[in-house]
Amino acid sequence: MDQSAILGLLREVFAATLDVDGTTIQRETTAKDVKGWDSVAHVLLITAVEKKFSIRFKSREIAGFNCVGDMIDAVETKIKER
Repeated sequence: MDQSAILGLLREVFAATLDVDGTTIQRETTAKDVKGWDSVAHVLLITAVEKKFSIRFKSREIAGFNCVGDMIDAVETKIKER
């Protein structure tokens, strides 16, 4: 799965989890850019992403997510490791 496909699926997760327009989510998007993306929403997002892609993140991976691009890269790595 390429990064654009991963971004498309992440947009669906963001839209469903945060009730936002998924098309506004880009690689550079951070929590500061999205209304409602607080620490609680972050946990919900991570859980939803793990479920969507059938993967599990380690705590240190999650701590390294500074933007959506970091999440895309991590998802891509996890998929390749399967």
